[in-house]
Amino acid sequence: MIDLSNPLSNPILFVAVRAVFGSYVIYMARRFYADPMGYFKKSARGMADYPWLEPVIRGLACFCLWGGCFIVATVVAVQIFGLHGDTLALALVMIAAIATWLLLPKHLSHDAADISDMQDDRRPK
Repeated sequence: MIDLSNPLSNPILFVAVRAVFGSYVIYMARRFYADPMGYFKKSARGMADYPWLEPVIRGLACFCLWGGCFIVATVVAVQIFGLHGDTLALALVMIAAIATWLLLPKHLSHDAADISDMQDDRRPK
């Protein structure tokens, strides 16, 4: 029987797997932030359109984006540079927050903008 812990004990493979995982989390979180309801419109067409759901999903996507940045920063700092300690934790949180701010999409998708325009039209004038 093959023991799966042996390949993961290789430090190079361990760094690569964590970096790929963090990058994937960043990629998916950016897509959810840009178009929070796009995935649900494709997969769950019958889902009700609640106005409070889009900001909640966008907030969770922002947190996941921060988490992906934290994973990648941790891999680089701890596994590659060998840093440890309390100051490292504070530095990682700051680096992840700055990277998240820089990686947030500047423009929302067209579908999300269209929905917000439609919601603005329904407001009483």
